[in-house]
Amino acid sequence: MKKKIILFTLVAGMCYVGFSSYKAGAARIGYDCTGAESAGTGTYINPTGCSNMGSGGCHASSATAGITVAVELDSAGTPTTYWKAGNTYTVKITGTNTTGNSLPRYGFQIAVLKGITLIDTVSDGGTLSGAPTGTRISPPVATYSRLTCGEQSAPITVSGTSFTQTFTWTPPVAGTGSVSIWGVANFVNGNGNNDGGDLWNTAHVNITEIVSNASVEAIGNDVSISALPNPATNNFNLQLNNALPGSYSLQIFNMNGSVITSQIIDVNSAIESASINTSNWSAGLYNVVIEKDGSRKSLIVVKQ
Repeated sequence: MKKKIILFTLVAGMCYVGFSSYKAGAARIGYDCTGAESAGTGTYINPTGCSNMGSGGCHASSATAGITVAVELDSAGTPTTYWKAGNTYTVKITGTNTTGNSLPRYGFQIAVLKGITLIDTVSDGGTLSGAPTGTRISPPVATYSRLTCGEQSAPITVSGTSFTQTFTWTPPVAGTGSVSIWGVANFVNGNGNNDGGDLWNTAHVNITEIVSNASVEAIGNDVSISALPNPATNNFNLQLNNALPGSYSLQIFNMNGSVITSQIIDVNSAIESASINTSNWSAGLYNVVIEKDGSRKSLIVVKQ
């Protein structure tokens, strides 16, 4: 019996230390709980969620379906699943408590992983900045986590049953490839105890890099083409700048190489534009090709 009491005291003490530290942000002391580093080995085995390294009793030991988490990437206020080097985006995490339990406070983490596959060795996909009041950006702790996390700096009071936090995200260099955004939300009952009544869940989303195709041949050294908005929803405006007068062939290909749009654009001035209807397109990437006298230029347009 004495051994059991000692063991219980030890576990309770470990939970208390973990709970107290987690309140100010788990990444601050080296733990990434988003799930992005759950494939680590040795000291890099990070707990998914807020289960305190799986010891149980220190917050819920597993995810709760009634806690929902959404992570997304926004471009100028519009959600997107694509990124392009040189642009700046907003990463967002929203947690919602639909359990019916009174859980008046919360904590969270959000991280951007280079790649979409969980592997032992991970690294940041880009840079987080612009931490809102009551949050922090915690860099990796060499002996544990390898990712930078946005997280709370103290338990945050929930107004209602949902919360949203946003950070600025600067993408990595061109050619990096896909990244993934990972997040965890932990709603706590505020009773001062690190118990199973503190509920959490996780989510992640994959973000594909847009790499514009290089020109096969220059129509003219000063000629450029652009598409706005990009990503597009129902239409986009294709603009030719510094183009010589004449007739230009426009073809738009899907990623299978099939032509979905073909028309002639008559250019009468140095700046010419055409409105392209995308309402019937499937979501994905499309290659827009402008051609004249055997020379061409192309760009990638994203349909949301």
